[in-house]
Amino acid sequence: MNTEKENILLQFMDSHPRHTKNIVTDAISSLIEKSVEMILLWRKENPNAEEADCISQCNLQMATCTAQSILSLAKGIHWGYHSTFLIDVHSCASLVRALYERAFIFRNIYVSTDNVLERDLLLYIWEIRGLNNRVNLKNVTESFRHIQLYDKNSVEELRRNLSDIVGCLDTTKSAREQISHAIKKNTSQLKGFKFVKDHERIIQFESISLEESPLYFFKDDNMRDCYTYLSLTSHPSYLGILQFGQRYKERDDEKELVHIYLSLTYHLLSELVLDFCKATTNAEKYYETLYPFTERYVIEKNNC
Repeated sequence: MNTEKENILLQFMDSHPRHTKNIVTDAISSLIEKSVEMILLWRKENPNAEEADCISQCNLQMATCTAQSILSLAKGIHWGYHSTFLIDVHSCASLVRALYERAFIFRNIYVSTDNVLERDLLLYIWEIRGLNNRVNLKNVTESFRHIQLYDKNSVEELRRNLSDIVGCLDTTKSAREQISHAIKKNTSQLKGFKFVKDHERIIQFESISLEESPLYFFKDDNMRDCYTYLSLTSHPSYLGILQFGQRYKERDDEKELVHIYLSLTYHLLSELVLDFCKATTNAEKYYETLYPFTERYVIEKNNC
């Protein structure tokens, strides 16, 4: 979008936050509705889908649920019995942050990789770190120990599968060591990973922190700190509490909702839906149907 049109849009959003909120809310609702229809149809047409595709559609299901919850929060609340009407942007920030993490991890595993081997390598590392949440629990009841043991065995099996995958990849010694370190690391920390290549050969295997992840979604440098902003707003930090007081004193909660949280929700859900269509078996045919309901289409039409 060119600068002049962008400035006009921002001025309109500032002057008419309630009207803008309704427009963006309707756009998100329509995208959710179409996405749910697509998910149900895909599941019906692919009853024997492989694990990676099942995870993909489940991830999108969860994203639509989160977006629906954000819309519920956007309606606002009455604070106790008082007539004051507030928008709980802090809870909203937590949900948008979760949606952001979901969109980033999915894109990193399913879209940024060049082939199935690379996808499965990142997918299995992600699965291991997810299972580590239960494997590493210390205070476990006797009735839960068999589940913990099953998860531990699953982690070991995934590591064996990863060893086979690494053996099939064209990598340098240092890249193999970096991959091996990520596989063996006994952590549940969410991270992205990047295959750095010289032609087709993997020469480095780099980790991507969530703070660095906006590079995956935004070309605009002004948006590079959006994940950090979502974190400081949702965490119980001094700055988060300070902003809480300022926000409701100046009654900027609705403007903040529209400019940041609803806009980000629409962007992230749009990207997740399109990424699902591109990366999931037998889902590409839905791309053209869903595209007109996404943020990309809106921006494209406004640039015409």
